[in-house]
This record gives sequence, C-alpha cells and structure tokens, in this order.
Amino acid sequence: MSRLSPAMSSKKAMRSLLLLLFTVLAAAAPWSAAQDLPGENEIVRLRDGRLLVGNIVEHDLDGLVLVSSRHGGRYALSWNDLFPGEGQRLKTSFGYRQQSGIPTVTADLLMLKNGGQLVGRVLRKDAQFLELRIRENTTKVALRMLAAPPEPVVVPADQILTPEQFYDERLLEVNLDSGLRHYEFAQELRSVYALEQAQQHLQAASEAAEAEGDQALASRVEVALDELEQTMAHREEAAALTEIRQLMHRGRFTTALEKLDAFEGQFPQAGLRGEFLELQDRFEEERKAAMERHLVSQWFKRVVGVVKRKSYESNVTMDSLMSWAETEAPSKVREKLLDDLKSMKDDVSPEELDSLWGNRFQHTPRRLQATYGDGTWILGEDKALAGLEVEEEQIDDGKSPEQRELEERTRRYLENLDRARRKASGDEEYSPEDWWRKATATERFQFLLAYYAEFSGDYKLHRARFDNCITCGGTGVIRVTEVGAEGAKEKRHKCPTCQGVSKRRAVYFY
Repeated sequence: MSRLSPAMSSKKAMRSLLLLLFTVLAAAAPWSAAQDLPGENEIVRLRDGRLLVGNIVEHDLDGLVLVSSRHGGRYALSWNDLFPGEGQRLKTSFGYRQQSGIPTVTADLLMLKNGGQLVGRVLRKDAQFLELRIRENTTKVALRMLAAPPEPVVVPADQILTPEQFYDERLLEVNLDSGLRHYEFAQELRSVYALEQAQQHLQAASEAAEAEGDQALASRVEVALDELEQTMAHREEAAALTEIRQLMHRGRFTTALEKLDAFEGQFPQAGLRGEFLELQDRFEEERKAAMERHLVSQWFKRVVGVVKRKSYESNVTMDSLMSWAETEAPSKVREKLLDDLKSMKDDVSPEELDSLWGNRFQHTPRRLQATYGDGTWILGEDKALAGLEVEEEQIDDGKSPEQRELEERTRRYLENLDRARRKASGDEEYSPEDWWRKATATERFQFLLAYYAEFSGDYKLHRARFDNCITCGGTGVIRVTEVGAEGAKEKRHKCPTCQGVSKRRAVYFY
C-alpha cells in the first residue's frame, strides 16, 4: 500500500479545509442579511396558509413588520392578513389584547313558584316584600311568590350591574399600590365597558410605570391607551361588539350570530374592523365548545326527566320497558337537547349532536351511578353478573352481537310462555312484572336509569359494583328447616328477593 509524503499529505489537508470553509460560508450566505436583526425568530402563519419565519421588528394597532430570516425581505402585514387565532396570539404577547373574560360578582337568585327566576341584588327585606335591584332597575317581590329563600350565586358582572355600579363597588376592593395593578384594573373596567374610568387608571398606570422605571409596563400601557382611544372614538361599534361578546358569553350564540352578520352592513367603514374579524374568526370554535359544555351539564338532567315519567307507568311488561330504554329513550332525550341548543345554533342535526356529545371527555364529565336494586335478577344471570369475575380466557363462540341478542330475546320469550303455562295451571312464579308493580317509584326509576345507561349506548360504562342480596346474604338461596314425621329436615329454596342471582348490580358511567 502506497503512502503519501508529508508534503503531499499537508497540501491535501489544506485543500480539504478550504473546501469545507467555502461550503460553510456558502450555506450561511442566504442568512447573512438577517444576522444583525434583534430578537428571536417567530413563525407566523398567514390567512392563505403560508408560513413566514423571521423577526418582528415593528408592531402597532394596525399590524406588524416581519423581516425574513431566510432572505432579509420585509413583510408589512395587517392583523387581518394572519391566520385566525394567530393575530390573537401575537396581540396577547404584545399587550394589545383586552381582557376577554367578563368579571363575575355575587348575586341573589330568586326561584319563583311559577317556575321563573330572577337574578339581582337584594337591597332590603321586610315581613312581606324584598327589594331586588337589577342594573338600574329596582323591583319589589312578594315573599309569598318565592319557592325558596334567596340563593347566593356568581354571575357575569354586567348581568346585574351598570358600568358605574361595577366601578364604585370594585374600587373599594381592588389594591392599587402599583402601576401594574392600575393597568390590570383598567383592563377589567374595559371588559364591562366602563371606558372613562379605564382611561383614568391607564393614565395612572403610565405615570407609575414612568416613576418606577418599568419600560415593559409603559409599553403595554401605551398600546392599551391607543386601543382604548380608538374604542372610545368608535363607541357605537365598540358597543355592538361588546354586546356580541356578552351574548356569546351567555350562550346565546344564535342571536350573537345575527348581530355579527348585521355588523358589516351597519358599519361598512368600521374603524374596529380588526376586532370584528377576530371575533368572527373565533365564533364557531367558541360556539362548539359552549355546546359541548351544555351537553355535559344538561344531558343527565334530560335523561332523568324522560326516565322518571316512564317509571310512573305500571301496567307494562319488562320487555317493553327495556326495549324502550334502548331505543325510544335516547331519541326523546335528543329531541329535548336539540331544542335546548336552538339558542346556540338553530340547525343542529342529530348527527352533529352525537358528535358534540362524543367530545364530552374533553370537559371532564362527572361520574354518575344508578342501581338495578332488587330487580337485578330481571336482567338474567349473565347480564346481572357481567363483570363480577374476569375470565382468564375469553372464548370466542363465533356468534355475532345480533345473534346473541336474538338468543337473549328468545330466552325471555320462552320464559314468558313458561310463566303463562304456570299461571294457567295454578303454579304461578314471581314474574318481572310482579316486581315492577310492587316496586317503589324510586326503585323503578333507578332500574330504568341503570338499564338506559348500560345498554342505550349514550354513556360509557366505567364499572359495575356488586352487593350481596340482603335476604340471602349473597348465596342465592334461603334455608328452611321443616319438621315432619321423619324429623327435622333442612330444605333450600331459591331466594324470593334475588331469584337465585345472589347480587344487586349497580353501574358507574360517564
């Protein structure tokens, strides 16, 4: 094997080093125009889907200027050029975004005997009346009209207070010992449309920031003042946008959409068009989340109402009740929920409702429970004890769910024929219908609720709980000692309460 001389080896190494250096410099060349720009690179997504990477060197209420990190080109962008949500993110980081949530305050909820409700502040009360204030209006309510004592609740501030009332009340509570506290209070005031008061506290925040040498706060206050002045200069537009936000906050999205659609016609040359477009961009996302939250909070209430009415029926067969819980009950629940959602969206389809309900796990639904009680045996032993023991090996019998359901229905049919035969011969057994007729209203309701939750498909079963039958102690039989000519004999009889199943089944679901 030939070896290079030291001189040749040195020259080759030098050429390799120069080639490597040239390659690095060539690769770095496109970036050289942006090397001296301050700050970190920002990825900005445009409304048409393109992505820009670079440094944001300027920004104001109208938009921003971005210098590309790739070739040094400058892009002057308005906030409306950005992808929905992107402008909101950047405005928040620059201090342009006002506080979006409406402050909450304590109030008094009055439940009336006619089913109505009133929410406000109870100012005074005597032996016959109480005085309720709602914003600038005061009403006398007779105590005999109340279904219950006033209940304390928390509501959006603008529901019961005018901007001036909110300011007077909140001023006594807030700590204004720094420029930052003045700034935060001003943002709170702006969210309830107390604009003049918000301006005063922004000016106080500006003076404090200057005295404290807080340049970051001074910058945030400056843009907040500019934005507030723009809002005050377009009060009518700002009032319209504030009303739309409040309607959305209260879940009245159908009315909010009508006003949102009318905004452009009402203000063709809107000075607050950027805020309007931003509100328009996030409308559907907020409506969808609000509908999902509504279903999480109201679905079970609707189920309770539907199931409770059915549980009052006495002359029915258990087969018809269980079939109703699997098929008709889900439809009736959906009818009521679709009607509920009309205030949010007037054309929600059953398929869309199911999709929204399927997203409930994103909102941490609470776990619910129901019990079959002493009617557990009506399910049949297999269903009644399902989940009691985990089989070591699942055996596939090759049957489809439809075939198993047909077998179950056939079994119940034959049992009914057997009961009819026994009744005709005078040897009648205790039937599921006998249990239903003798059960209390609560027992009926719980049985139907448990069956709906487990077999309708509307809920996800978390787990089953088993308790021993209180009559036989979980053995399924009772022992009776009979004394005859041949002496005492112990006989075992099927437990009359659990009908030999031995357990009471309860289910947890969400």
